[in-house]
Amino acid sequence: MVTKQPFVGVRPAGWLGSEPAREVGEIIEWSIAVEGLGFDLIFVADRLLAEASGQGGLAVYDATMLDPFVMLSAIASRTTRVRLAPMVGVIPFRHPAVTAKLTASLDVVSDGRFVFGAGSGWSRPELRMFGIDPGRRGAQMEEGINLVRRLWTGETVTMRGEFWTLEDVRVAPRPVQRPGPPIWLGSFSPDDAITWGGDFTPGQVRALERIGRVADGWVPLTYSAGYKRQIESRQLGRGWEIISQAARNAHRDPVSIEIIYAHWIAIVDNDRQRQACEEGLARYFPGSYEEAVATYLIGTVDEIVERIAAQVSELQRIDGFLFTPISGDPGQLESIAGELAPQLVGIGG
Repeated sequence: MVTKQPFVGVRPAGWLGSEPAREVGEIIEWSIAVEGLGFDLIFVADRLLAEASGQGGLAVYDATMLDPFVMLSAIASRTTRVRLAPMVGVIPFRHPAVTAKLTASLDVVSDGRFVFGAGSGWSRPELRMFGIDPGRRGAQMEEGINLVRRLWTGETVTMRGEFWTLEDVRVAPRPVQRPGPPIWLGSFSPDDAITWGGDFTPGQVRALERIGRVADGWVPLTYSAGYKRQIESRQLGRGWEIISQAARNAHRDPVSIEIIYAHWIAIVDNDRQRQACEEGLARYFPGSYEEAVATYLIGTVDEIVERIAAQVSELQRIDGFLFTPISGDPGQLESIAGELAPQLVGIGG
């Protein structure tokens, strides 16, 4: 059996400071370089408020960034091959007709390069702002995804759901990809890293089963910046077991669901790279360098490969990798593409 080369995607820094127009221009130039280095995908985050906070008001990170659909459209205009994704676009933040229009438009603008990384949201201030019930946000996301997919067909949709009502609603143009862009779903929130005790809560099980029913790809959270730790390998493995069974129950083949590993990364071989990593961390990470090493993939290429392999050892395969470079050093991209990516083939249990 021939082992398929996994795809590799990266995220720009995205955090904007006192000169956002200049910084966005740098992100565009960064994206052109990323495509030139052979990366397969560029992804950006979806945060509406300037700070993301978890349960109990725990500050997770500063979140000054552009709207993801605006940012991806700008990148699409300057690239030709690399795929583009929000990771993740929060479904409950937007009416399904708005979401269908945005995503179809971006798929057209990019000539079929859009991947819809979707989620239910977890930052408590954002959920509170929209009046979203944290305990029902997953069900709201699933209803929204089903409506978006129906609207992508170009047909007129009438439906009275639990969260939205549509009457004679039609959205055009249709996406370039048929029947529509792939939809990837995540799982786990930063709080879940601390609540794992050998099995999942009923709410976590429902979220994982939802992935088995409706997702084209699974992108689990692999760390908690707030609690400064990584998700355990057994937690990932048990999650995939639940997803696979839910897929079979829905008459779907689990093989059709891509497994995508996502993490923050800094290749550190010398003092200069460590300093650049520490400068990047200072922009958003509320902890020491040692705590960052425990949270993220920080180390030499060999150390990072070993840590990834250990963390995904309970998973059958990994179809793709998404990395967020901690440092803005261009050498990081070159090292990921030239040194790390070739060693990622075949990782997974």
